[in-house]
Amino acid sequence: MLSRKTPVGLFLCVTALVNSAVRAEPPASETPQFEVTSFIGYRVGGDFRLVNSGQPVNVADHASLALAFDVLSPDRTQYELFYDRQSTALSGEVPVPTAVKVEYLHIGGLVALDESPHVRPYLAGGLGVTRLTPNSVLGSDDTRFSISLALGLRVPASQHFSLRLEGRGFLTPMNVDSAVFCRSDQSGALCEVGARGSWFFQFGFLAGAAYTF
Repeated sequence: MLSRKTPVGLFLCVTALVNSAVRAEPPASETPQFEVTSFIGYRVGGDFRLVNSGQPVNVADHASLALAFDVLSPDRTQYELFYDRQSTALSGEVPVPTAVKVEYLHIGGLVALDESPHVRPYLAGGLGVTRLTPNSVLGSDDTRFSISLALGLRVPASQHFSLRLEGRGFLTPMNVDSAVFCRSDQSGALCEVGARGSWFFQFGFLAGAAYTF
């Protein structure tokens, strides 16, 4: 003879089965979606010349600060917005001694070359603009297209924190003998400073702390 269970008994049995299944299933791990990295660095290079005499004018080597915001992808790639700023000065036979800011804003990406648990090399790059801003009333800022390419190492410290070390080159195409740091009326001594050749190149050494979330 089949035994009959009351509704209360059936409910208790179903509840027990559901609780057992929930306990047996491992908790789902949250996958980070974004990454923010704050860098300190040192940037070298950057040459100009005087348009009339051809004497060299250099951007002095100096420290820099950078910030990167990345959107993570499951295929070992990242979409990256990168900003780098250097406050330095022109050196050499410049007609008017002046401080200058060199800024880069690039949109690009990052791809991991290896998934080692200890050290992970990566390749990064971007396209964007270079902004040259003199700290002088004689000149105005100059904005031009530029590209960057970087090779770096990531050292994981925990699930959410890692150390990023990279070397990044910045290349800005410039017209030969084009004046920079000029006002709109093309007056002022800084208009004598022009591009040296057809490229403005700088290289930066960067170290940063990355947080993924």
